Amino acid sequence: MAWIRRKQDKQQAASKLEVCPHCGAPLKGAAGKKQIKWHERTSVTLCVAAGFGVIALGSVHIITGVVSSYGLPFDIVRKDAFGYSETFVDARKISALPYGLARRKYPLGCEVLQRGDYLYSGNAFETRTRRHPQGDISQWQAEFEHALNRPQSGSPWADPAQGAGLEQLRTQAPIIETDPQGPTACNSRGIASAKDAQYENAIAEFTRAVSRDPTFADAYYNRAIVYAALGQLGQAVADLTIVIEIRPEFTQAYRNRGIIQAALDQYDQAISDFTRVLELDPADSETYMRRGLVSYAKGDYEKAWADVREMQSMGLPIPAGFLESLRAASGK
Repeated sequence: MAWIRRKQDKQQAASKLEVCPHCGAPLKGAAGKKQIKWHERTSVTLCVAAGFGVIALGSVHIITGVVSSYGLPFDIVRKDAFGYSETFVDARKISALPYGLARRKYPLGCEVLQRGDYLYSGNAFETRTRRHPQGDISQWQAEFEHALNRPQSGSPWADPAQGAGLEQLRTQAPIIETDPQGPTACNSRGIASAKDAQYENAIAEFTRAVSRDPTFADAYYNRAIVYAALGQLGQAVADLTIVIEIRPEFTQAYRNRGIIQAALDQYDQAISDFTRVLELDPADSETYMRRGLVSYAKGDYEKAWADVREMQSMGLPIPAGFLESLRAASGK
């Protein structure tokens, strides 16, 4: 029968595999032995190498964005303890971040960069990283306003007297007032004293004005300007808040309060004020720039990019240094 013949053929073929084709001697364990391919022979080696690689990554930090002492475009530093936190450290990204944010977001990375002398150590690093972004932001704001051919109005980190300068002191339209101690007369004397740099006298006159008329928004506003010039930023914010309560559509009060709050590192409040300015005046290009800079300082890079895109859609010039730092910090 056919199936018997097939079975016999298979047995004969198997028996041939079990003997040497030359001498006919039987071969032990030769039957059906499969030839091992190259990738099967190396798979164990690859697994072992990968295991060693994983262990090695848990023992070192790999620093990118630097040039090592050997001239390599990266450096390797041993970890203090085994683990996989911050194995890859981007020096450019960390150095672009404002102080505080870098330490909170990349604590190990900051220590590693300091250990490798890629960033200042201790208090020197803290002072540098605190001042560096503030100086850059002031410069970027100045470049932006210069490109628009506008007089410098100050930046969130400039002298508050520049952002809310004495040239902004406000006076009411002339009215007939026979009382020399009336609110308008007091406000006018306060303005004259402030322009003569007699700030204490100016504050006293503005205070008399609001005591006689608690709804006198210009006197509160003027007192806030003088407080800012004296560096008394908390009092300035308090007076501007009263101005906003009396005149909720007064954009300059929101803008100046935002500038001062940014100087106080009160980023959320500053962004809120700048957003209100843009709600009242959507074409205020300088406020888009201010809000973008404060978002950058806060570390909210998505919102900073949103303001950048808005300015780009308006055809506004954006400082190249700001864009470069924002790209480095956000990884875009």
